[in-house]
Amino acid sequence: MALKDWLKKRQHVAGVRQALDIAQAAYGAVRARSADADRPALAGGRPVRLIPLPPPRPITRSERRALARAGRMQGTSFFDCDVVRRFEAQIAQRWGVRYVLAVSSGTAALHTALMAAGIGPGDEVIVPVFTYVATALAVKQAGALPRFVDMQPESFNIDPAGIEAAVNEHTRAIIPVHIGGVPCDMAAIGRIAERHGLLVIEDAAHAHGSTLDGRWLGTLGHIGCFSFGAPKSITTGEGGAVMTDDPELARRARMAMNLGECTPDGVPSMTLDFFSPETRLDYRMVGWNYRMGVAQASLGIGQLERFDRIRARRMQNGAYLRAALAGVPGVRTQRVPDGAQACYYTFPIQITDAATLSRGEVLTGLSKERIDFRLMSNLLLADYDIFGHKGSFPVANEVLRGFIGLRSDPALGPREMADTVLALRRLLVWGGRREARGSV
Repeated sequence: MALKDWLKKRQHVAGVRQALDIAQAAYGAVRARSADADRPALAGGRPVRLIPLPPPRPITRSERRALARAGRMQGTSFFDCDVVRRFEAQIAQRWGVRYVLAVSSGTAALHTALMAAGIGPGDEVIVPVFTYVATALAVKQAGALPRFVDMQPESFNIDPAGIEAAVNEHTRAIIPVHIGGVPCDMAAIGRIAERHGLLVIEDAAHAHGSTLDGRWLGTLGHIGCFSFGAPKSITTGEGGAVMTDDPELARRARMAMNLGECTPDGVPSMTLDFFSPETRLDYRMVGWNYRMGVAQASLGIGQLERFDRIRARRMQNGAYLRAALAGVPGVRTQRVPDGAQACYYTFPIQITDAATLSRGEVLTGLSKERIDFRLMSNLLLADYDIFGHKGSFPVANEVLRGFIGLRSDPALGPREMADTVLALRRLLVWGGRREARGSV
């Protein structure tokens, strides 16, 4: 494309976006002055937004530039162009860990960590009952049994007291998950793990960019796992990473994520710079092909170039939502522990019984206001027959009934955040008035 044509296209796109912004601003002003400003779209009022929230658009010039460089190099596998290794090195430097392994998904990261730890049939791994299914599926893939534990009502994270009660002679590891990007009680979990000789495999899929007492989440356990799926703070489309300071765990993980392949003296083939004609390979363990490709790693390198800006906007949006929703009847936000900075993958809230609206009504209402959201699951993990672990989880059941994830990604600015809060407040106020009329 000629430079003149490219500039013309850029100007057109910018003009369209500017026109949409102007239209939305004008619509907001009209809506604010309208007689039914407090009547939500669910009740026939005008929606908060003329157009839906903008899509996340996580791929920008940095990512396209890194991807174009890899394309010019014609690299496709791990050993071509060293793109994957550069991505791993950049993560290791930023997070301050010795070893980082880029893999094909967050689930692959968890499974790789479990294989590196030698966890398999007959073992149990403690997992929060309220999290995405991949956390428990990775345990099943390793041949072990997930042992589910209830959550804390204030943080939506796994309850350390429940962990202590779940430990038995078969327990080998704990997988805490930082829901939304808010840290678990890692000090308490660490004490339990040390007392019982357990491994802590940190599921930081929601939490790259979050810290606790100045340390990055993902570095507080024996081994940390990231997911780079599309909605995450760092995305490679799909992808993930394993990080650790333990050289033996790193060695075994390198083998596990590459078919168990190593040299006769146990050096993972992934760490070799070249294969000589005399190179002989062994397969000391049953591994999987979880290698990350060059295209994914290129996107990740582009994301890391602007990660400080991504992180700042996510934290800013999360802080706004936390302040704006504090004290709103019917809404519970996560408690962020002292010393923590939450880089929100999504902003979790719980619609409580005080709202007088069901979660379904709130979700329908938000959709009508053209405010989108995220849901984690409509079932607790223990409710799935595949895991074979039923039980009573009263806190998680209560939270699940009202759980909604509000968007906090960098595509949203102050106006979009304000619209999200207005839409939710309007719905809840209307629900309260409806309840009052019904009780008269």
